[in-house]
Amino acid sequence: MPENDEKTVPVKCRVCAQPMHTPVVCDYCHAIGDAAELTDYFTMLGVPQRFDLDTDELSRQFVALSRHAHPDFHVSDSPEVQQLSLRVSSTLNDAYRTLKDPATRGAYLLELLGGKSSARDKSVPDGFLDTMMMMQEELADAKTGGDRGELDRLATVLATQHDGLMRRLSGLFAEHQQSLGCEAIRRGLLDEIRKQLNAVSYVRKLQSQLP
Repeated sequence: MPENDEKTVPVKCRVCAQPMHTPVVCDYCHAIGDAAELTDYFTMLGVPQRFDLDTDELSRQFVALSRHAHPDFHVSDSPEVQQLSLRVSSTLNDAYRTLKDPATRGAYLLELLGGKSSARDKSVPDGFLDTMMMMQEELADAKTGGDRGELDRLATVLATQHDGLMRRLSGLFAEHQQSLGCEAIRRGLLDEIRKQLNAVSYVRKLQSQLP
């Protein structure tokens, strides 16, 4: 699915036939859209399909949609609508959890764009695993020795690595958006994005081991 700067796919409400801002809830009558479960998370939340998102806007969209999609809002509706509300509300929560974190957002967007999942491709940038193994040993030694100064240093190094990887991902996704006409370049960028995302997973795993 190509990356798209537009926020919405035009849809009409099944009840009042008015245009809907997202396929989740009608802006006019607040009916739940019957196509809500069939769309991608970006479209569902009414935000652009890209890596760099306004997280404040994402949160606002989620809160506004959740209020009307929540089952409590549909207690007087038919059993069919109540069941639809349960499913849509659950999917909406999954969508928000996925998109609010840049790493899971990047992984989700990568697969939407035709890239490989982490299960299919576990590659990382050249030399990265050697660095991680060294830092794993340093972290273990610092924890065993109770070296607070070394632990703080490692925390800073890992945070710097994480931020650098995220900046690199942002740049790669931007390059991909500008290279849709060349399949070879596009495929190469998607493969590099997967490597960077795998590297982020390694860094986060180490960060989780910090005391």
